Amino acid sequence: MLDAKGLIASHRRSRHRNLLAYLIALAASFMAIGILIGGIIERRLPEVRAGIGEVNSELSSAFVEIAKQVEPSVVNISTVTKLQSRNRRDNEFSMSGPTVESIPFGGADPVKRGNGSGVIVDPSGYILTNHHVIQGADRIKVNLFDGTELFADIVGVDRETDLAVVKVDSKAPLTAARIGDSEKIRVGDWVLAIGSPFGFDQTVTAGIISSRDRDSTDLYKRVGFQFFIQTDAAINRGNSGGPLINLSGEVIGINTAIASSTGDYNGISFALPASEAITVYRQLVANGRVIRGFLGALTERVSPQIAAVYGLPAARGAIVSNVEETMEVDGNVVVSPAAKAGLRPSDIIVKYRGDAIKDDEDLVRRVASTPVGTVAPLLVFREGKNSEISVIIGRRPGRDAVDRIGPGNTLTPAESRKKQNIGISFQALTPPKSVDGDEPFIRGVRVVRVDPGSIADDAGLKINDIIEQINRKPVLDNDDFKVVLNRLGSGDPVVLQIYREKLAPVPRIFVSFTKP
Repeated sequence: MLDAKGLIASHRRSRHRNLLAYLIALAASFMAIGILIGGIIERRLPEVRAGIGEVNSELSSAFVEIAKQVEPSVVNISTVTKLQSRNRRDNEFSMSGPTVESIPFGGADPVKRGNGSGVIVDPSGYILTNHHVIQGADRIKVNLFDGTELFADIVGVDRETDLAVVKVDSKAPLTAARIGDSEKIRVGDWVLAIGSPFGFDQTVTAGIISSRDRDSTDLYKRVGFQFFIQTDAAINRGNSGGPLINLSGEVIGINTAIASSTGDYNGISFALPASEAITVYRQLVANGRVIRGFLGALTERVSPQIAAVYGLPAARGAIVSNVEETMEVDGNVVVSPAAKAGLRPSDIIVKYRGDAIKDDEDLVRRVASTPVGTVAPLLVFREGKNSEISVIIGRRPGRDAVDRIGPGNTLTPAESRKKQNIGISFQALTPPKSVDGDEPFIRGVRVVRVDPGSIADDAGLKINDIIEQINRKPVLDNDDFKVVLNRLGSGDPVVLQIYREKLAPVPRIFVSFTKP
């Protein structure tokens, strides 16, 4: 029989055991409930996002694949312009403050060499680039991704959008880029720019879309037909005409201009949207020029103050500032379709062909893209009421002729190019030149002149070079050289074995180029 103390101790031990058991059971219950809830949550929650490292790795892999896919469609375009025949601006834009301006050439070279980029848009050889890349050029050469060099002819140019189409003749189909929908781009989307900045072929830079619909007034301080995609992807001199690519590997823009205080990349670049570029491309291929619609009225943006004074509910649309029966455009006096239809000063155009008008730039672009002869209904806000006026869209006058290679050239570009020679004068070695060593005589023809900017000059041929072989055929006199060269067709490779005395003791080199 236990005494009182023993009973008390036994009771306490029993209580402790019961409490411990209770706590263990309670903990097990909570654990089971937690596992059950966790399973339910795991089934319902979306997939866990990857870590920063995994995201960076995936983005990097995407860039690699896109570059690999698009690079064969991107070309380097080099041009030669003879200064005595034509003055032309450089093949890049810069912007000092808000103004876009050309960068002047420097140096005393008797020819000017330009460099830019382009993108193949048709396997048969059509290439889209900027007008300022090929403007005024006497010769245009295209370097493909695989190193092939081809001479290009101008198909057509459009000064208003700074676009041009050139064509090369290739023995095999070329790799054309896929054109994307530039209307679907969003601010913040990743993009790649591919081109030849400073002549470095196939350079890829990455960035994001930093703004959409940046209009030409922001860049040029004049109303135009351009609106731009703004990006922070690095674009420099030589990138012009190259593509801006989305992460699907599609062309969504043609790199055109930079905002810069130095002439080089300062963080803001501009590309013409692919939707506009491909429309211009099709017209240039079909007609050699772009035909645009014409309203014949001067309009301005509706400011909040104008909206308040004229009683508009919102500051949208284009207010007519001037409209006359006739007006002068680029030196041409033309009849105004707007005046003929009854449009008046202070009319506010709020809709064009059923679509709301954002501002005067929006109206200009819409009219320009309307086929000539179209009957276009306008919704006009006049004296506090909406009225509908129908205008027959006219043809915008201006410069729309096709550029030709060479100043005042009456030949087609292809005919002009075929008449070019390689640009050297030479004479036979009589008697053969004697040298020391195992080879007592050098046979060939001596180069006595290399025309600046010629094919030979581009290839690096020098005065006093001795041509010993042409395409593995020995050259013993002038006729030997001429016979082989004349048998070659345009686009055929030419390889010269040269003896250049100043390179002794290893004086022999090869000079190669493509016959024009």
